[in-house]
Amino acid sequence: MKKHSPFIALCAMLLFASCSKTTVNNDPVIGIWTNTIESNSVNQKIIKTESEWIFNDAYLGRYHQYENKGLTVQTDFSWKKTDETYTISYPGTDMPDDIVILVQSTLQETDGAILAERQ
Repeated sequence: MKKHSPFIALCAMLLFASCSKTTVNNDPVIGIWTNTIESNSVNQKIIKTESEWIFNDAYLGRYHQYENKGLTVQTDFSWKKTDETYTISYPGTDMPDDIVILVQSTLQETDGAILAERQ
């Protein structure tokens, strides 16, 4: 019995020493954000373009774009916050970064245009 005590004590010590507290990211941008634009095409049909950003707590997310309910773009993105500004990057695509600020329940571009609203 005495031969197992140091081994059990070592295992218990390693178990407690290896436990670390996970950092919680509760940034207010986390969630689903959408934007809908309606426009006329050349043949006078109305095209409804819906964009959706899903932000998660690991500084990543998924972007979807639909035209008349058909999926046209789906890609992952990364995001970071510097002071009050959020930068949304779409690696592996030719999409430019979006630089926005959070104003109440909207994400606004630096020129004041609304990129998306919280869903």
